Parts: sequence; C-alpha cells; structure tokens
Amino acid sequence: MMKDYFGRENYYLRLLTDILVLSLSFYLTSVVSNRNNFIHDREVFVILVIVWYFSSKIIHVYDDFRTLKFIDEFLLLVPVIAIQALVIILFLFFLNDRDNARRFVVEYCGMLFLFLAIKKYLLKKFFQFLRKKGRNTRNLLIVGSSEMGISFFDFVKNNTQFGYNPVGFIDETKSVYLNGLYKGNFEEVDKIIIENSIDEIVVAMPQFNKQQLDKIIAAGERNAIRTRIIPDYFRFSSNKFKMGMFGNFPMITVRDEPLNQLHWRLIKRAIDLIFSLLLSIFIFSWLFPIIAILIRLESKGSIFFIQERWGRNREIIRCLKFRTMYSESKVIVDGKFQQTTENDPRITKIGRFLRKTNLDELPQFLNVIGGSMSVVGPRPHAVQHNIESQALINNYALRNWVKPGVTGWAQVNGLRGETKDFSLMRKRVVFDIWYIENWTPWLDFKIVIMTVYNMFRGEDMAY
Repeated sequence: MMKDYFGRENYYLRLLTDILVLSLSFYLTSVVSNRNNFIHDREVFVILVIVWYFSSKIIHVYDDFRTLKFIDEFLLLVPVIAIQALVIILFLFFLNDRDNARRFVVEYCGMLFLFLAIKKYLLKKFFQFLRKKGRNTRNLLIVGSSEMGISFFDFVKNNTQFGYNPVGFIDETKSVYLNGLYKGNFEEVDKIIIENSIDEIVVAMPQFNKQQLDKIIAAGERNAIRTRIIPDYFRFSSNKFKMGMFGNFPMITVRDEPLNQLHWRLIKRAIDLIFSLLLSIFIFSWLFPIIAILIRLESKGSIFFIQERWGRNREIIRCLKFRTMYSESKVIVDGKFQQTTENDPRITKIGRFLRKTNLDELPQFLNVIGGSMSVVGPRPHAVQHNIESQALINNYALRNWVKPGVTGWAQVNGLRGETKDFSLMRKRVVFDIWYIENWTPWLDFKIVIMTVYNMFRGEDMAY
C-alpha cells in the first residue's frame, strides 16, 4: 500500500538494480563454481528472476524504504534468498543436474547476499545525499492542521527516506502554532498549489466538510496532481482495520490482530516449543549450572526469582528469572512497585552482568515450554506495576491480548529498563500494540536476531 502512495520511481529502481545484482551473482557463481556444463543454467536463471519478483512482492521487500534502520532492510534479504536457494535445489534435482550443484547453491546465495547488502547500503546513502541537497523530493501540501495533520507532517518530515517535503498546511483559520507553515485557506488552494510547486495533496481533517473536500479534489485535478485522504479512523489509535459484512450491514473492526486466529496461534506455539526445546538441550543444559553456581557464590538465597505477572487475558502467571538482587531486597514498598534504577544497591555484581546481557531472563524459556509465555511478545510486568500503569496509560490493557514474551518489539527498539518518564512507558505500549497488530512469524524471527545482536552490543537501559 505504501508503495502505491509514495515513491513509485524508487520501487522500480530498486527492483531493477536487485535483478541486475542477481544476474551478476549468477554469472560470477557459474564461473567460479567450475560449472563447465551450462545446459540448464539459462532456464534456472529465468526461473530465479521470476521467483525473485513474486517472492519480493509477497515479503514486501520494496515497500518503499518503510524501514528506518539498515538492519531491517538487511534482514529482509534472508527469506527471499532462502527461497532462491530452495528453487535452485528443486530445479537442479528434477533436472538431475549435479555438476557442482551444492557448491553452486552455496556460492550463489552467499554472493547474492553480500552484493545485495552492499547495494542496499550504498543506494540508501545515495538517496539520503540527494535529499539533503533538495533533489529527488516531492512537495506535499497537507489539508487540515488538527492533531492528525500535525502528526502526519512530523512523520513525513522525520522520515526523509520517503522523499517528500511537506511545505505546509491549508485550513479554514490560521493557527499560531504552525510557525509560518500556514499557506492559506480553502479559497486559495489553486494559488497555493502553483506558488509552492505542489506535487501531491494529503487531506488530514478529523471531520470532512463535503464542500471543502470537493473543492480540494477539484483543485488537485485541475492542476493534474494526486489527492490522498487519511480516514478519520486515525483517532482510534490503530493502524489495522478490517472491513466486513454483518448481514446487510458493512462493519469496520477497529483493531484486527493476526493472533486472534487459531491457526496462527498454533503456528506460533509450535515455533515457541521447537525453539525453546532446542535451546534447552544445546545451551541451557550447560549454561544454567554455571550461572547458578556464580549466583550462589556471591550471595545466599534461591537461584531463581519468581514473581507473579499478568499473562494473556490478565491471567496470573509465575514468571521465572535468575535472581539478580540480594535475597533480602524489597520489590514492593508501601504498596508501590519499586522499579530497578541505575546503580541500584539491591543488585549483586553477577546480577548486574546478567541484566546487562539479558541472561537473567533465560529461565523464562521454561515458562514458554509450559505455555504461559511466548518467545516474543510484550514483556510481562509485575501485577502491581500493571495496576498502576493501566490507570494512567491509554490502551495499556491491549498488551494482554497475547501471551507475554521473553523478548519484545519495544525492547529491541531500546524501550526497556526503568521508566521514570511516563512518556517512555506510553511509547513502550505503542510499540507493543504495533507488534500485536502486525505479528508475523518473520517479525518474531527478526526480533530474536535483534535481541541476540543487542546482547553482544550491550544496552544502556539494561540495569
């Protein structure tokens, strides 16, 4: 959807350059892998290009720089290249073509991954350079200066990868907080379009006046520019809507999360079990005893810290962690939950290391095996913390639509640890709700990879 709205030219450029990189990788691999017999390589190449086109559309590889971090674009390469490898293996198997076939598959995928990563990085930097110079941008006029219009302006302004320059607003009246961005009223729309070289119009009014809307659309068509409309559903704080019929009545479901469907919950549960059991067998079997010994050597008390937290549908679960505080430390004082602070004297030396590396959370994989938690999901909070937060933060309770996770989307984006500023907790809730509404198995995989990366890199808020 975003591709249709923003930067169609970038879509074709990125697709074409990726196919050129694919062609180069295929040719070089054919040479270096010593495939002297090229009988079927031409057919394989054509199939790979076709498969690339359709698989990249399904995985949304070209959703027009929708990712803000290079690691997001980098991770998108993994499934499409995996599909390329599968297609080559199947094709060569059915053709009984065994001329250095294994070597060809490994070298082709490795070369393709390397070249595409380099190309994506250079192309991203190239577009950023052009847009800093004021080139390769389109002027955008926003109709309506309400909260919705201001939010859209800030989003476009802060995400230059879309290649749009929001020049300002038109509205019935001039607002002092627009700081020079007010361009005029609805009667002046044609003049504003011409004077500011407007390329596209976005209507972001909370309530549509039919006469005003007709005037905007007509002005856009007179000047041969596109008009887009942001629906009023924005005020429900959700980016997922589902249209359906209830008898003869059209009905909009404001929020529609994938894990509301049984088959997706079963798939997520299967992935959780397989992943957790493999970790338990190959890593936890030797790592847990080492951590347990280090904890007991520094301080007396239990190896584990068990705390009641909210699970799915607010069910009380017993959440496991390695103990990182002295056993006599208090978590609730005068009925209020005491968050961990930087340089907290309650934390032991080994506990500080465990928290910094997230190793203290590893016992929660036992919760995953037991079914009360998932590998990825909103992080579970203490019961008292939940009660205090839901009274102050809108939509806080929506976090409990799914099972809590050992790691989560908010955490890999730096929103973890102490939250003195309640705006950070609100932001964490926004990330959790986005995860719930946009869940896919691939998103879980990406979050796990980002978690491992953060463990080795270290996190400032982990204390």
